[in-house]
Amino acid sequence: MKHRIGMCWLYAITKYGYVMGLEDIFKSIEDARRLGFTWFEMEGVGKQLHLVDENKAEIKRRCERARLRITNFVPVLPDLVSQDERKRQVALTDFQLGCEIARFLETELVEADSYHTPLYVDEPYDISREFSYAYRPPKMRVDPKFDFWQFFDHILVDSVAKCNDFAASCGLRLCIEPRVWETVPSVWALDHLLRKVNSKNIGAVYETAHFACQRTALVEAAELLGPRIFYAHASDSDYTNEDHLELGKGLIDWDTVLSALTKIGFDGVFGLDIGGNSRMRESLDGMYTRSRTFLENALARTPMAA
Repeated sequence: MKHRIGMCWLYAITKYGYVMGLEDIFKSIEDARRLGFTWFEMEGVGKQLHLVDENKAEIKRRCERARLRITNFVPVLPDLVSQDERKRQVALTDFQLGCEIARFLETELVEADSYHTPLYVDEPYDISREFSYAYRPPKMRVDPKFDFWQFFDHILVDSVAKCNDFAASCGLRLCIEPRVWETVPSVWALDHLLRKVNSKNIGAVYETAHFACQRTALVEAAELLGPRIFYAHASDSDYTNEDHLELGKGLIDWDTVLSALTKIGFDGVFGLDIGGNSRMRESLDGMYTRSRTFLENALARTPMAA
């Protein structure tokens, strides 16, 4: 089986900034073509989602000219978990728009994140600021009136279920990425969310760097999620922080990870998800091309599942 390897949007974020303009979106498409990728991931962050919508025909034209397929489109909308119902409804309407954009762009997947509870003073992944990882625990507060499980069940689960309905209505599958510091920060929390939504249309992003940062055993993550893994983000990790490193530069045992994914029948795209730190900017091209070669070689020696 020929495995598909793509470029994640973290390349564009690292090179051009978190919420980039249209010309930088076009440059990112050209970067993917120049580096020889066929599969590509794209985001629409907050108000940028409407910029993508207004220019989706040109984006699609440029992708077709570059012979790129968009595997996953991510509407980044933190208000999906806002306690303010009005803000949440606006975000849900925007997510529905994101699904319509994804359908127009002929993607395979659309993604929703779990974002964070309202207890954070320092917001992780704040879309109003330049992208950065939280290398130390973000400051939080204690709210005597806050009930985590009410928030999880009646805001997060409800919003994700509606996002899944929007995705399904557009002929798309929905995937969820477990990210450090968010409401779903681990493979077990993700399993709980997927069980709550209870739909075959919703699945997981197998996120190697975030799992490693969470001290999650990557083989166990594959076993636990199984066929619910729709997509994989591939980046290395030293298991100490959130850095998304070039493959082969960290401590992840890729032969074992790939064998575990083969065992559970994963046949989705591997998105190279490397970057996130400004010091990587000048060496991104080499990191991505070397990582693609590293992953191709590792996949070639991975025995097929019986």
